[in-house]
Amino acid sequence: MTLYSSIEFIIKIVNANINKHYHPMLKNIKEHLAVGSIADLDKLQEIHQQGYHTIIDLCTEKEGNLLDEKAMTDLGFKHFHIPVSVQNLNMDTLNKIQEAINCASQYVYIRCASGLRAGVMTLLTIADEENWTQEQYQEEFNKLGLQHKPDCPLENFAQNYFTHHKEKKS
Repeated sequence: MTLYSSIEFIIKIVNANINKHYHPMLKNIKEHLAVGSIADLDKLQEIHQQGYHTIIDLCTEKEGNLLDEKAMTDLGFKHFHIPVSVQNLNMDTLNKIQEAINCASQYVYIRCASGLRAGVMTLLTIADEENWTQEQYQEEFNKLGLQHKPDCPLENFAQNYFTHHKEKKS
């Protein structure tokens, strides 16, 4: 084996190990909070093994991407289902998510079909707890690599949160 082929072999092993543990749809927001869109049971088992013991599923039944509560319990997760849709995109829904995060054991994974609802609602929860400005929220949102489509109801909800709710709280 030549030096070149040895190095090539080592690179393949390293890349295989990185890919085995890399979750493109799992993004840490804080040490104890992650968001994403993972629905695969094997990948969810890996997330559980990393210390996440609570899962909050924001998918609606109509999406067809809803996690099975029994399967989540069998994997060892405490499971919350708080469906988020355009019809219930309001402060009551955000408050339910905040309550679920706050009453959960540490290391919470919040998910939805794309990760966008999970990201927005989790960041708004943190913004509320840590009294973020809209600029701080936007900076953290950008770090997640998520993007809103034009006229996105979630983006409008987040903007309204900062222009209406935060003013009332001050």
